[in-house]
Amino acid sequence: MTSKHVSIAIVGGGPRGLSILERICGIPQIPWESLSIHLIDPNHPGSGTHYPSQPNHLLMNTIAGQVTVFRTGDSSAPGQPVSGPGLAEWAGVPENTYLSRGVLGRYLAHSYRLLRRQAPDTIRVHEHRATAHTLRALRDRSWVLNLSDGAIVAADFVFLTTGHGTNHPTEEDQAVQQFVADHHRANPRLRYVRNCYPLQKLDTIEAGARVAVRGMGLSAIDAVASLTVGRGGRFVTGADGEPVYRPSGDEPRIHVYSRSGRVFSPRAVNQKTPADAHRPSVLRADELRNLRRTHGQLDFESHLLPLLRAELRAAAEAVGGPADLPEVDSLLRRPEPGPPRTLGAYQSDLVDFLATDERRAAEGNLKNPVKAAADALRDLRDELRLAVEHRGLTPASHQRFCQVYAPMLNAVAAGPPASRSREWRALFAAGVLHLGAGPGATARLDPESAEFVLDSALQSSPPTRFDVLVGASVDPFLPEHDASPLTRSLLSAGHARPFANGWFRPGGFDVDTAGRLIDAEGSVVPNICALGHITEGAHYFTNMLPAPGVDSRITADAAAAVQAMVDHLLAPQRSPQQA
Repeated sequence: MTSKHVSIAIVGGGPRGLSILERICGIPQIPWESLSIHLIDPNHPGSGTHYPSQPNHLLMNTIAGQVTVFRTGDSSAPGQPVSGPGLAEWAGVPENTYLSRGVLGRYLAHSYRLLRRQAPDTIRVHEHRATAHTLRALRDRSWVLNLSDGAIVAADFVFLTTGHGTNHPTEEDQAVQQFVADHHRANPRLRYVRNCYPLQKLDTIEAGARVAVRGMGLSAIDAVASLTVGRGGRFVTGADGEPVYRPSGDEPRIHVYSRSGRVFSPRAVNQKTPADAHRPSVLRADELRNLRRTHGQLDFESHLLPLLRAELRAAAEAVGGPADLPEVDSLLRRPEPGPPRTLGAYQSDLVDFLATDERRAAEGNLKNPVKAAADALRDLRDELRLAVEHRGLTPASHQRFCQVYAPMLNAVAAGPPASRSREWRALFAAGVLHLGAGPGATARLDPESAEFVLDSALQSSPPTRFDVLVGASVDPFLPEHDASPLTRSLLSAGHARPFANGWFRPGGFDVDTAGRLIDAEGSVVPNICALGHITEGAHYFTNMLPAPGVDSRITADAAAAVQAMVDHLLAPQRSPQQA
């Protein structure tokens, strides 16, 4: 296509959409007289779901010094990078500061405006504060998008960077919702909040209601913060220097539980520069490529887990830890139930773990062996991606990786600041927060009492009864169940298909290595690229932001997709490629 004017659409204006805009602005020389970019997002451009108006008690789990939009020094960012500040510089804070997500949203919005101002004169950006509802192919293989506000956008190339979506309720969800509807008169406090986001949904929960939060990870931290500090409670410093929670009286009675039994692990004080990143000795890219050539599909537990454990031991040894430190090996094991205990004893153990892990975190990721090993997992994400992405694992191993190991790795390496552990210990001490059940517990419905019930397998522990069940998690992107009209449009027209690894369907769209969609017939769609959360399945750990001074996968993804756009628009028409 050699048209003098090119029109593209970026559907989704959050960090992934910004990465596409940044890479386009970095093209050494735009090969067209003009390029129109249609940025389609109902929210403020740049910030995505990091709403600038979020309250300050909702914190990032990444320090400010490890976030930037501007990619000077990234090997995946050829051309002339747009210059701009990283988050810490822009906010005027020390690099190890954990800022609120509202501040991050304002930084992303500022970065978007900076990108627009510095864009070449040949690029024009058109904002559409709407959602894309349908996408239709024309005979010349370009696209027409119908937006929620009635506007129509014509595009020669489309980038899908829509981020997190919302799934339709499952049959189980519908049964719980029906239970609430049927028994609300008997128990007016009865509620089911399938997904805690947006967190404003929790405002309807009455003070004094008994609430069970399903999960003990980052989303649970948000939910608990919204139901405590978000209700007017506050933390003060006690005589021993520890935080003490002062309730406002508007809090519900909160119970947390986790099916896996694993609670979040706080991140260590950062002592590393990009030069200090853990360099793999056995989980190396060449070794992983050789494994995939030799075995085809791998088994995570037999082929990769031993190598990963060896890397964690090496990271611990590098800072003075012993080679056989049990706490390091336990990072990659599910918590074991051990001998029967009461729920109170189990809660005491959980509080003790939080206190112990806080002390490790305070020592830092270049001094404490356990935290050095945990932080090495962050540095090894690209190696893990090389091993598991695009059907690198057998279907059975891929399923186990998604259900067991990926959540475990997130809990260890992507935890919150240690201040959250101190706050949770204060909430437990104040009697505002309670452990609802031990590992493996699930909620059941009790029509006789019009309550939810958590049955505990722990010794001498009666069931926990509650009025409100809150799901503290983010919906996985499951195309067949996604509520977005655009997803339905793509699937019904055959322009996209769900990713499948044999019989296992982990979620996400099927894409090639450049991010181009694979259609229902298995052919590459040459002028639609998908990036980020909607490709989680073919890809691993897509929820991230670029960091200064290191090569970033988010930049590599954007660079590959933009190069696919340039190649397509400059090439003569060709027949579709087979995936």
